[in-house]
Amino acid sequence: MQTVLDFFGSYGYLIYLLAQNAVLALSVYITLMAGQLSIASIGFMAIGAYSSALLSMNAGLPYPFSLVFAALIAGSVALLIGGPILRLKGVYLAITTVGFGELVRFTALNWDYTGGAMGLSGIPSATETWHVFAFLLLLIFGFHQLRRSRHGRALVAIGRDEMAARSMGIPTTRYKIAAFVAGAMMASVTGSFAAHHTNYLSPSEFSFSTAVLVLIYAVFGGLGSHWGPVLGAIVLTLLPEVFRFLQDWRMIIYGVSVLIVVIFLPDGLLEVRKLFRRKRDRAAHAAATVGGPSA
Repeated sequence: MQTVLDFFGSYGYLIYLLAQNAVLALSVYITLMAGQLSIASIGFMAIGAYSSALLSMNAGLPYPFSLVFAALIAGSVALLIGGPILRLKGVYLAITTVGFGELVRFTALNWDYTGGAMGLSGIPSATETWHVFAFLLLLIFGFHQLRRSRHGRALVAIGRDEMAARSMGIPTTRYKIAAFVAGAMMASVTGSFAAHHTNYLSPSEFSFSTAVLVLIYAVFGGLGSHWGPVLGAIVLTLLPEVFRFLQDWRMIIYGVSVLIVVIFLPDGLLEVRKLFRRKRDRAAHAAATVGGPSA
């Protein structure tokens, strides 16, 4: 028992980060399902973090209610800007959503109400690691159900060919906005968890580099299933810790690992499973071919 407590004492924050980063990767994945390259998740995470913290500190709102209200605020912002932004496609959409994230960050950086450059401190401590893991499990179950539903198939169809999906009668704009709002609310809840876990917020936590890193989580794991972003987030969060003994070299290994997967496994880590499955099928086919005549 003492060994388990020592382990959680040493790696408690790392375990928390695994779940947090997996949720953020899923918030990007749901927009990618609909073919939308949005990098706005970190901006919505910041909205959720600051909204939840300020509602708790200044309005005295209980922790669960501050999470819900912060998610509603982020969702409302996503609904408001989703229509105009999602008319854009590809790199133009990515650039616009990056600009949105930077707008949120610079607002927090220059607004005294949010603590400005000094950050916001004294946030009530309420988040437990199991809260984030429970939310992650809830999302995994939700994505599993979504993939099997009519709405999930519609999102996938839009992601593959929006024109064809529209010709089939799928309301593509409505689905794209719904995915954008859902991703925003997921990222917002993650921000609320973070605010009440570290008890401090700084605008530097929500930088462009962090936004790109979350996108890398999703692509690294693979976009063929919701398990891909979760796997990518876990592997890339653990990688620097596993190679911590190599000091500065560990980030080089991190970068090389990302390059290897992107170049040789375009479908992410999930492609490894497909490769093993193909190898097993070929072996089974060869065995059946050799054994067929003798039978």
